[in-house]
Amino acid sequence: MLQFNDFILHYGYFAVYFFLALGIFGLPLPDEFVVAFIGHLTSIGTLNFPIALIITVLGVMSGTIFTYALGRNIGKPLLIKYGKWVRLSPNRLQLVDRWFEKYGPWAVTLGYFVPGMRHIICYLSGSVGMGIRRYLIFASIGTAVSTVLCLSIGYLIKLPF
Repeated sequence: MLQFNDFILHYGYFAVYFFLALGIFGLPLPDEFVVAFIGHLTSIGTLNFPIALIITVLGVMSGTIFTYALGRNIGKPLLIKYGKWVRLSPNRLQLVDRWFEKYGPWAVTLGYFVPGMRHIICYLSGSVGMGIRRYLIFASIGTAVSTVLCLSIGYLIKLPF
């Protein structure tokens, strides 16, 4: 934890962006933890809340757009070829496509509130061919609301370090 703290303190908002853009891969720490910690840093005056909010949203969105693009460009062929390893038969893939057609946009938004789900939802959004404009609208809503929530939690809860 100390090394993470030092990295943020040394590189500031660049580190915030970097960690969150990579956070879509689960690296190096879960996004929710990173965002709450950034909120804590704003509460002690190390970072500015409005700037941290903007940088955090940009970092998270960069990661999710990258994952969406992966799904859009290579997702369907990979799911068809290797889906059986994660119990996604061709019939189940069709069910996923139909489900996503009906509930996908809201799943994108709500996926930001379930740890780990946003990673799958972003990839699936691209894989099933959700339009980029539609994806960006619903992903932006989820990102903004979840970021404000996690930053605020980190701001309000006093951490012992």
